Amino acid sequence: MWKLTSPSKDLINWYEKKMCTSLVSRIKASLDKRISKVLIPTLPTGGDDLSIVKLLLLGKPKELYILNDKLMRAIIPSYDDCEFKDYLISKGKKTINRSNYETILYRKYHDTLTAIRNVFDYEGQLAQNKSRTYRITLEQGHNTCTYCNRQYTITIRNNKGTNDASRIARPQLDHWFSKELYPLMSLSLYNLIPCCSICNGSLKGNAIFKLSTHIHPYLDSTPHEPKFKFSYILTTHPGKYEVSIKDLTDKKEKNMVEVFKLEEAYRYHGDLEVKDILQFNYQNSDTYLQTLLDGLLKHYKLSKADIYRMLFGTELEVSKNLNRPLSKLKRDILTEIGILENGKFVL
Repeated sequence: MWKLTSPSKDLINWYEKKMCTSLVSRIKASLDKRISKVLIPTLPTGGDDLSIVKLLLLGKPKELYILNDKLMRAIIPSYDDCEFKDYLISKGKKTINRSNYETILYRKYHDTLTAIRNVFDYEGQLAQNKSRTYRITLEQGHNTCTYCNRQYTITIRNNKGTNDASRIARPQLDHWFSKELYPLMSLSLYNLIPCCSICNGSLKGNAIFKLSTHIHPYLDSTPHEPKFKFSYILTTHPGKYEVSIKDLTDKKEKNMVEVFKLEEAYRYHGDLEVKDILQFNYQNSDTYLQTLLDGLLKHYKLSKADIYRMLFGTELEVSKNLNRPLSKLKRDILTEIGILENGKFVL
């Protein structure tokens, strides 16, 4: 939902060195030779062409999806990821309860997708490998969840994380393209999205994301924050507030809001952070706020962004949304009540 900065060249080079050679070995040793040849063609000189494997590890979202589709069509006759919704339904049923169509889909996809997923081995190569995942989240991640901006997702280490005992916590890495349905992309660097456990485990699950229907954080066209606005509602109970989402007209944003239940999750912040902002505004006149602002600027040589961060605990600049939780929520509410306008203090 929120934009991510592309991985650095150093991270990309490190990732290729760590992952490519072992992945090539697993493909050649464990996959059917026909599939292996699709993924690792033979060069005219007789050697292995590793360009496909490298693209699967390092390709950007659009080229990655196109490559995956091309490869899977060569591996599975009449492959069509539009069938995945029905495939998941068939997979969730016992054999005796499947219709003929569901049985055909299950047989068409299950064994091949499972074999590829086992060979790419996200669990063994990344999930259970702290030295790799902590390197990724330190350089690729941000302080808060990419999908909701509600929770801190900081990578925590002791003594620079030189061993597993010193690696304490990290964000979860969501597969934007589901690793169950798109196993060729299960190790793709651009497919690993740092996020909180609620968004990844409780909400997204195996939701089928497509570039045409959902927002990818690494696309160049993705804005720093959603276009919709957070607003507040005074409930029927005096002094009680809820958060609502307005101006939700973009179809991709609608789909993301629905998957991650953002309106339901943010509703509870109405009686927490939003209430604090409204009480602050009610109890302090414009004159007091202007005096406070001028005094801090003059005596402490702080920027307006610094003062905003001190007063409200979030970031003023849109590009820094993921540094602190609830940055967009607070900025939208402060704009609605007139303290901010176009990201600047009105005072």
